[in-house]
Amino acid sequence: MKIRTQIEPNTILRQGKNIPFSQLDDELLAIDTQANYCYSLNETAGRVWELIGTPVTLSAVCAQLGREYAVDEQTCRVEVAALVQKLSAAGLVRIDYATAH
Repeated sequence: MKIRTQIEPNTILRQGKNIPFSQLDDELLAIDTQANYCYSLNETAGRVWELIGTPVTLSAVCAQLGREYAVDEQTCRVEVAALVQKLSAAGLVRIDYATAH
């Protein structure tokens, strides 16, 4: 059985940890006391974090970001996929590859 590692448009994304972020100027900041680590998300990364507060597809995230920012769909998918993979490696995001077809 092949294991998917590429985030496709219908891949489900969701927050992986319930870490409270606080707004500080244009950034979201959080401290993970269990991992002893501080996270900082810029404005657009923070918006992605908000959008994946409930399970949502990459395509839906990019559709919303496309309405809010001047970004084309392909660029958005590449950049959001890279962001959520980094956040996933830190345990902050769950990526449900099983739903991607």
